[in-house]
Amino acid sequence: MSHRLLPLWNKVIFVDWHGVLSRDPFWISILQNPQHPLHQQLSDAVKCLFTQNEGLIHDWMRGNVKANEVIDSMEIVLDKRFHSDYLARKLVDDCRLMHSDVRMHKILQEAQNGALIVLATDNMDCFFEQIQRVKCRRTSPHELNPVFKEVLPTFASTVKLFDDVLCSSKLGVLKREKPMRFFGDWLHKRSLDFQNALLLDDTEENCNAFRSAGGTALHITTKSKELSSIQFKLQSWLQDET
Repeated sequence: MSHRLLPLWNKVIFVDWHGVLSRDPFWISILQNPQHPLHQQLSDAVKCLFTQNEGLIHDWMRGNVKANEVIDSMEIVLDKRFHSDYLARKLVDDCRLMHSDVRMHKILQEAQNGALIVLATDNMDCFFEQIQRVKCRRTSPHELNPVFKEVLPTFASTVKLFDDVLCSSKLGVLKREKPMRFFGDWLHKRSLDFQNALLLDDTEENCNAFRSAGGTALHITTKSKELSSIQFKLQSWLQDET
C-alpha cells in the first residue's frame, strides 16, 4: 500500500537553478580569481567541457558518470601545491559560494504564502551533495539574512526556501526527457498533479515538455526577468482556482 503525503498547499512552484536563480559557475573561487595558479588551465578546460562535450555533461547530469570521472577527462595538471583531490573538493565546496538573483529570491519568498517551492534542476552530483550539506547543518544568521540589502542572497539562504529538491543526477533523467518521471512521482506522492504545478525555467524545451504533461510553465529569459511581470504572472496563477 502506497502512502501519500498531504501538502500544506495545493499548488507547487518548481524552479530551475542555473539561468533562473543563479548564473554562477562551478569552481567559482578559481574561475573568478585570475591570480589563482589554476585559473587559466581550468578556465580553458571548463570552456571546452561545456561547449564541446555535451554528451558527457548530460551523462553527468543524469548521474551516469561521477564528478571524479569528469575531472579526470579534463586532464588538469596539478603541481605539488595541490593534493590529487583538490579539484573534486573545490567543486563541491564552491557550490556554497553561489549566489541567487535578488529579484527571483524575493518572488519565491512571497510565493511561499500560497505554494510549495521545489527546486527542479538538471544538475550534477556535486551540486546535490552541497545542498544536502546545507540542509543537514545549522546555518548561521548571517548566511540566512545578509546584513546589507545589496548583498546577493547566499546559497544557504536560497536552499532554505525549498520545501524539497528534485535533481536529475539523483533521478537519473533530465526534465525534458521524461517529465512524468522527473516531476510526476513527486506530485503523486503528495496528492497533486501537473494541473497544480508551475515551472520556472530558462530552457524552452523544458517548458514545452512540462506543458505537454499538463502543467503551466513560464520561460524565464534575460528579457523576461522583470520583477513586476513575473510577480503578476505568478500571482495570477496562484489565485486561479481552476
